[in-house]
Amino acid sequence: MSTTRGTPPPVAVVTGGAGGIGRAVTAALAGAGHRVVSVDRTAEADPTAHAALVADLGDPEAVAALFRRIEETYGLPGTLVNNAGIYEARDFLDYTPEHYRRVLDVNVGAAFFATQALARALIAAGRPGSVVNVASISGQSGSPDTAYGTSKGALIALTRSLGRSLAPHGIRVNAVAPGLVDTPMAARVPAERAAEYRARIPLGRFGAVGEVASAIRYLAGADAGYVTASVLDVNGGLR
Repeated sequence: MSTTRGTPPPVAVVTGGAGGIGRAVTAALAGAGHRVVSVDRTAEADPTAHAALVADLGDPEAVAALFRRIEETYGLPGTLVNNAGIYEARDFLDYTPEHYRRVLDVNVGAAFFATQALARALIAAGRPGSVVNVASISGQSGSPDTAYGTSKGALIALTRSLGRSLAPHGIRVNAVAPGLVDTPMAARVPAERAAEYRARIPLGRFGAVGEVASAIRYLAGADAGYVTASVLDVNGGLR
C-alpha cells in the first residue's frame, strides 16, 4: 500500500495480537503498509507491530479508553481486526454464570464495543473504514464447547448486522470463519475430537495462521471494497 510522501501510513488495530492468528495478521497488515497497533492482555506482539498495548477487552469502558488513546497517540485507525477471543473446553453442565459471561464479554462484547468506538470516530471525521471479525466454523455448525460456539454465532450475526447498518457511512464489516487452525488455542481441543475433525476436512489438514491472515488482509483492503456483511470460510472445506 503506497502513501503520499509525507503522509504517515494508515493505522490498523489488531485485538488478540499476541496470539498465533493475531501475530500473523499483524505481519500481513504491516506488509501491506499499515502501522499496526496490537492489543492483548500482554504486551507481546509480532516484531512488525508499530506498538503493543495492554487492555482488558472484556471491559467496555476499557475498550472506549483504549481507542481514545490510540487515536490521540497514533492517529485515527482505518482498519480494525477483532481477533480477541477465549476458549473454554468445558462441559455445558459445568458452566457457571461467570464462565459464560466472560466468554461472551470477550468474544462478542469486545468486538461490539471496539467497532462502536472506531465507528463513532470515523463517522465524526467523515472517513471510511474496514472491520474484520474473526469468527469460527463453531459459530456456523455449533460446538460441544457451548459458550464458545454461541459467542462465535453471535459474532457472525453482529457482522451481518453492522455490515448493513454502517455501510451508509462507508464502513465495511466482514468476518472470516476459520476451521481448525494450528494455534495454541486449537491445541486445547481434546485430542480425540481434534482427530475426528481432521478426518472430516476435505483438504486433510488443519489450517495455518498465515492462511487466515491472508483472508483477513483481503477483506480489510481495497480489493474487497464492494464486500460487506459477508463471512469468508477458511476451513479446508469442513462442514
